[in-house]
Order: sequence, then C-alpha cells, then structure tokens
Amino acid sequence: MSEPEKEPVDSRASDVSSGDSTLNQDCDVALNFLNKHQDLKVGQAEDKLPTHVLRKLDMYVLSFMCAIYFLQFIDKTLLNFSAMMGIRKNLKGNEFANLGTIFNAAYIFGEPFVSYCLQRFPLSRTLATFVILWGVVLACHSACHTYASLMVVRTLLGIFESCSAVSLISISGMYYTKPEQAQRIGYWAIQSGTGTIVGALLSFAFQHVHTTRFASWQILFLVFGLITVTFGIFVWFYLPDNITNAWFLTDEEKAMVIEHVRVNQTGVENKKFKRHQIVELLKDKYTWLLLVLTITSQIVTGAVGTFSTTITATFGFNSKATILLQIPIGVIIIICILATTQLIARYGHLTYIHVSMYIPSVVGAIMLLSLERSNKIGNLFGLYLLYSGSCAITLIYAWNSANTAGYTKKLFRNALTMIAFAIASIIGPQLFRAYSYPRYIPAKITILVTQAAAIPMTLLVGWLTRRDNKLRDALPETTEELYDQENYEFLDLTDVENKKFRYVY
Repeated sequence: MSEPEKEPVDSRASDVSSGDSTLNQDCDVALNFLNKHQDLKVGQAEDKLPTHVLRKLDMYVLSFMCAIYFLQFIDKTLLNFSAMMGIRKNLKGNEFANLGTIFNAAYIFGEPFVSYCLQRFPLSRTLATFVILWGVVLACHSACHTYASLMVVRTLLGIFESCSAVSLISISGMYYTKPEQAQRIGYWAIQSGTGTIVGALLSFAFQHVHTTRFASWQILFLVFGLITVTFGIFVWFYLPDNITNAWFLTDEEKAMVIEHVRVNQTGVENKKFKRHQIVELLKDKYTWLLLVLTITSQIVTGAVGTFSTTITATFGFNSKATILLQIPIGVIIIICILATTQLIARYGHLTYIHVSMYIPSVVGAIMLLSLERSNKIGNLFGLYLLYSGSCAITLIYAWNSANTAGYTKKLFRNALTMIAFAIASIIGPQLFRAYSYPRYIPAKITILVTQAAAIPMTLLVGWLTRRDNKLRDALPETTEELYDQENYEFLDLTDVENKKFRYVY
C-alpha cells in the first residue's frame, strides 16, 4: 500500500546503511540492534536456534506468557465458578448474565487504548501495570455485596484484562518463527484448560470454607487478586520488552534470535505509531473476514464461559458435583489446543485443522438439543464437545500472528480480534434468558448454527490466502532497490507492502 505522506520505502532503506540507530525510528528495533553491533558475526538465519538459546527463551519468556494467560483466564472465569458458591444470592433475573456482558463490553472499550499504550510505551512495563491493576480490582470483588458494586468491578476488570491476549500474541511473534509461534501460542493458550481445572478444584475446596464475615466466593476472589498483584510485580522487573533488551541473552545470542526470526518477515518491534498501517488494516479483506469468523465461532465461548456450571446444574447435579464436573472441561481444552497447534507446527494445513475443530462442537450442540434432560451423561458429553469449537480462537491467534506484518498493523489487528471475541462473549451469555430455563433451547440452536457457519468461513479464508500466495508467486522478479538491502525484513513493512511475504494457510 502506498504511503502518500511518508518518505518512499527505498529512501527509508537507505537510512539503514548509516549505522546510526537514532536515525532509524521508522524501522524495527532489531535493525537498530544489528546496525549498532555490526561486528557480531552469527551467519545466516538457521531453521533451528541452538538448544541452549531456545531453552532460555522458553524459560524466561514462554513461562511468563503461560503464567499471565493462566491468571487472566482464571481471574475472568471466577465469576462462573462463584455461581455455585453463593454470588447469585443477591442477584435476580438476568443480572448474573449482565455481569458477564459488562465485563466484555468494558473489554471492547479498553482494547484500543491498551493497544496504543503497548505500541508507545515499553511492553513489559505496560503489561505489568495492567496485570497489577486487574489484580487489585479482582481483590475488590470480595468487598461487593450488591449488583451495582459487582457491575463496577466487572467493568474495571474487563478494561484492565484487555491487555493480556493482544500482548502475548505480539510477544510470541517477536521471539519465534511461524511454526514455533503455533507451538508456543498453543502452550500459553492451554493455560485456559489449566485455569479451568485449578479454578474448579479451588472452588470446590473453598465451598467448604465458612467464616462469619466472608462468603467462600469472596475469599476466593481475594486470594487470587493478591496472587495476581504479586505476579504483576515480577512481570515489571523480569519480562523483557523485546529481543534487544532481553537481559538473559548475550549480544551474540540476541543476534542469533534476530537472524532466526528474519524468515517471518514480520519484524520484532517498532515503537513508532504508523497511521498508514491502520488505514491498510481497515482496507484489508482479511481483517473483516477474520472478525466475522471470530464473532461467529466464539459465541459458544461466551455462552459456556459464563454458563457452563449453570447448564451442568440443569442436568440434575448438585453444586459440589457441578463444580467437579468442570475439571474434564479443562482436560478437553488442553488436549484440543495442544494437539491442533502441534500438528500445525509440524505439518502445516492450518485451514483444515481449524475446520476440524468445529465438527465435534456441532455434534455436541445437536446432542444438547435432541437429548432429554434426564439423560445426564449424554447431555454432559454434548456440553464437553462444545469446547472443541471454543478452542478454535487459539488458531485465529496463530493465523493473525503468522499472516500480519507491520508492527502497528499487527498490534491493532490483534486488538480488533479481541474486540470481536468480546462481542461474541457479550452475545453468548445473553442467549441464556431467564424465560428459557432450564433447557435454554434458543441458546443451543444459536450455538449449533454459528458453529456450523464457521466451517465454510474458515475454508474461504484459507482459499483466499492460498490464492494470494499463487498470485505473488506469479509476479515477475522484483527489481526494486528495497529488496537489495540485506535487512529489508526489518524495515517494518506490512504484508501488503512486502511482495516477498507469503501467507500461512
């Protein structure tokens, strides 16, 4: 895409050769690092990093991402578990559903602001600030006794938690190649399953805790709030902003990682906000296709994320059994995400593997609609199958990370995806209206239709990316001076600007 108000790309590339990193704010931080350390000789990019370097990345970066996503997921879903612990005692009608809705509405409101902060300020410090703030708000849940006070804290929690996924997708793209990104996104995304298991076990345990001043659900919120605040402080001091200031790597190892991710042609990080990339993002057909796909496919997540315990209870299980029956959901989430991301990293075929995730979910919705409520096991199995389609959001994360270049464009595409996810999460809980209790037939029909519709939409995106790759392969060899620069991959070009970029499908 052209940049009418900016210097031409080849002029920008010529500045690179100056070796003065202070002049290259338009380019990637990796390029500035390479210019500053031209004496480092690490050779050409290799398919695999040295084992000790990859181990360091996983230990000091991946472990932080896993912990952040674990806390974000469990903190968000404590509302679901608290439904069986007495939080609904002072709520009536659709007020419980509204608590889930206001969280996601606030998530939408906070996402653009959070994304801008992540672009303009040090990533780790910005992320740490939001983690600490959401921990404080989570602890404040324990002081809430009314619907109004719960609405306030859920609103604030949604704003602060909107930083998590968009940050983690960006971090994954900084340190790893595209196949490695699929694996690592899978590793931190399975923490939603781990969070479900841990949340269910702790919720079950806290149901046996009784005090005169606090209900068991209040203690649960207070404990996790304090844990989150403490971890946010660790993020502030120990999570690096990007490769170039990773404290655990030597300069030579940093150069190795930069060379390793060169093949992505998506760069590492750029702190200059580029409006032309936002314009391109809004004109890009993939932006809107993926947004519609995200909303359609993730309505099921909004539904079961807030109402899985309520649905399970309608099958005839008591409150303690209902909580324990959430544990297999965590196992299913881990298996679905881990299996699909590992297959993609090893074999590719993202489109077909993505489609396969919706088929069990469609079957599960049909079971919930057709089986009598007295069939406890059959209904429970149908509910479990819905989580296959819910897990498909992980592959949308991977698709965004692999198929978007240009730091501003990538960051705000991730933000739009999370806004779409929040919209789906708003729609999902509102499907479960009080009048349709206990079978919730309209909600189950909507889940069936949306999961089925996600299949042809995914195939369309895959077909378009494959077609665009073929069109680029058919272009004559470019003679632009831009591609003669040895570091053109770090000029912060978008996937549309860079004709050597190829999409993953």
